[in-house]
Amino acid sequence: MKHKILFMMPAMLNGGAEKVLIDILKHFDYAKYNVSLLLECKDGPYISDIPDKVELIYLHKKNLWIERLYRYMIMFHCKWLVYQILCRVPLLWSLKGRRFDTIVSFMEGMAVKMHSYIYNKANKNISWVHIDLKKKHWSLDFFSNEQEESNCYQKMDKIVFVSQDARDRFREIFTIDDNKLAVIYNLIDCDEIRKLADSKIVKKNKFTICMVGRLNRQKRYDRALEAISMLKNDHYDFELWILGSGELETSLRKKVQEKNLTNVVSFKGFIKPVYPYLKVVDLLLNTSESEGYPLTICEALCLGRPVVATNITGANELITASGAGILVDEDPVSIYQGLRQIMNDTALRKEYSEKAVRYARSFSVQESMKNIYMLI
Repeated sequence: MKHKILFMMPAMLNGGAEKVLIDILKHFDYAKYNVSLLLECKDGPYISDIPDKVELIYLHKKNLWIERLYRYMIMFHCKWLVYQILCRVPLLWSLKGRRFDTIVSFMEGMAVKMHSYIYNKANKNISWVHIDLKKKHWSLDFFSNEQEESNCYQKMDKIVFVSQDARDRFREIFTIDDNKLAVIYNLIDCDEIRKLADSKIVKKNKFTICMVGRLNRQKRYDRALEAISMLKNDHYDFELWILGSGELETSLRKKVQEKNLTNVVSFKGFIKPVYPYLKVVDLLLNTSESEGYPLTICEALCLGRPVVATNITGANELITASGAGILVDEDPVSIYQGLRQIMNDTALRKEYSEKAVRYARSFSVQESMKNIYMLI
């Protein structure tokens, strides 16, 4: 008898958690497991990457009316009410009469909220946390208050964190039995990353800095543009590639124009896969205000790219352990100084590149999947 597993996500958007889930699903042993994926909305660029052997369940397709209702309710801080009305009833109806051995909500916020409605349909319930919730408690928007969110996590048998720091910050917010908390680092398939990096020829004309991720508040591209402006004023000859899309693209493009950076900054949009671009750049820049275990940094290490990153959860674990980059404070001047240091020193970049490749050898698909199988 195959083990029945249900994964839950809001959608398959262009984020790190979605990419990690796709990689996990690609490596599942479908001879032993029946895997279903339930989405609140059938939307996002990773929909097409869901393996054929995964049963896809969704509550609704992308809908303009629903999106407008979401935005309206968000204005009044009532997002939690929207999901109560639009998700709970169709969710219970979609899974009527069904049971699973394990249900996994693979993200904070709405995924664990939906999970709390159906936790009694499984023998084991697991939830994943991908971010430092103490620093950026974005998931609270989906609950009427913090106690309701805590109650949802209390229903879980295990809560999985993608880094030690993410777990420790969670414990500062919620009082949960330590025996329920586990750390499993993101699955990183270096062989696949390197293979896909060779799938396309990408050329650069000068020293190139790369940023990868959604164009949203969390990633703090505004900090990066301030630092980039300082580099340009110092007459450095370089480019910044921004690989991603999101709600802040219009305002960021305006900022680029205001700072006269149009000949320096290039918006590449959402690219899948990013690896051919990441392979040829001189360094990866991450200026986020909050992360869990930054997937893009892991991918850069696989490709031997040095990293400049703000000293936040996940990034500090990776850079400290690998020695493959520079950690900077969360302000434009510190970011500028870190970039300048690495741009000025060819030998340092070579050292970081070699350390990145060495550290990437510790990433193991087999070990990651073993830990997941033991958990579920």
